[in-house]
Amino acid sequence: MVSPNESSTIHEWTEAALRFRAAGMAVLTLACVGWLLWFTPFDDLLDRSGTPLGGDFVMLYVAGQVVASGQSQELYDDQLNQRRSNALFPSMDPTYTWPFRYPPTVAAVMAPFSRLPFTTAWAIFMALQVGLLLGVIGWMAGNLKSLQAQPYWLWGVAGCPVVIETIVGGQSSLIALACVVGTVHFMQLRRFVLAGAILALACYKPNVLALFMVGCVIAHPRLLWGLLPTALLGVVVAITSCGIERLGQYLSLTVELASTTWSLETPVAKVQGLAPYFQAVWPAHGKLLCLLLGLLASLWIAVQWRRKRVDERLALGLLLAVNALFNPYVPIYDLVLLIAALALAAEASWSAEGVDLVSAAARSTTTLAATTTLAVSPRDFQWLAGWLFIGPHLSQGLVPLLGWQVFPMVLVTMLGAICIAPKHFVVAPWTSRPTSTAF
Repeated sequence: MVSPNESSTIHEWTEAALRFRAAGMAVLTLACVGWLLWFTPFDDLLDRSGTPLGGDFVMLYVAGQVVASGQSQELYDDQLNQRRSNALFPSMDPTYTWPFRYPPTVAAVMAPFSRLPFTTAWAIFMALQVGLLLGVIGWMAGNLKSLQAQPYWLWGVAGCPVVIETIVGGQSSLIALACVVGTVHFMQLRRFVLAGAILALACYKPNVLALFMVGCVIAHPRLLWGLLPTALLGVVVAITSCGIERLGQYLSLTVELASTTWSLETPVAKVQGLAPYFQAVWPAHGKLLCLLLGLLASLWIAVQWRRKRVDERLALGLLLAVNALFNPYVPIYDLVLLIAALALAAEASWSAEGVDLVSAAARSTTTLAATTTLAVSPRDFQWLAGWLFIGPHLSQGLVPLLGWQVFPMVLVTMLGAICIAPKHFVVAPWTSRPTSTAF
């Protein structure tokens, strides 16, 4: 029998899901219509702001051209890349530039795409991003009982503005999100070699999951059996396609970008993490300090996870949150990773609250473990989900007025409020099969 409190919880969860379904559908519709209108009258591949179709995909396409033409020594030459971009779009503002900041391996993978017409290559890349998004949503629907019980929440994922920003802007962050889901899935099955191999694929942009990767490896060192060979394969591809000099050049560039001020600094409105706050206090090494603090936080979470003092799902969600806040460079589109963080943390609390509703027969065959988790109540979840839904773009829009990003500070405040009083729950273990939808 469901108690009044449990009935109230279910009602809150359902009402919130309906609201997010409406919001997700509305954003999807408006985004599709607005995106098409923004390219009218369709006389070229530039939108009304002068940005070419595919946005940052231009950078990836040009990098592929460099490798395909056998001129890999020019891969990290910003001026030459700018000229190639202008050659693709002669009517584009000649000052537009997309510096290539990915490993040489990415350029090698993009080389076959660059041999296709630009629109064809972009369409394939966009279809890949949409396919990965659908795969992530499908995994959540099949494996997270909090979403199985009320799948309308998934519309909030599909229509989340940062997801739309990623797809329309030609970004690759959905690859990182798919890497997270794939890693979590095979960790859940205790197939750590395969999980590590999938996690290594995120090295296509090393900083995007760096702190998350460190935490996972410390908690489960067996991940290294899959992670290291896959990463080594990427190094081999980089060297054979672009030469060892390009790999060295990229490593030097990475150290510079992670620890010092960039020669071509990203506008404050485009960076959503805490690094700009540290830079304001310590301009020379603020990014490095931010990264080190994030590393310490990831180590602490991993140790608590390894000692089974915190539920695995919650630990994964917290690592993703730390990764998003303390990474040296967090553009708005990389915040799609917080979707997985929020879903995993809610799943841990859902399991904690839902144990009392498991039938006696199920209890007799299920091993329950006492652990420390956080009470991410339906109301907490709604506030976090709502802020992820509207916060990044609202924060970005307020930067000209305020001069700083609101999103990371509000997120830290929300997480701090939830973490103040951790409680002890009986949490159902995460099995290799989809969990019960009885709750």
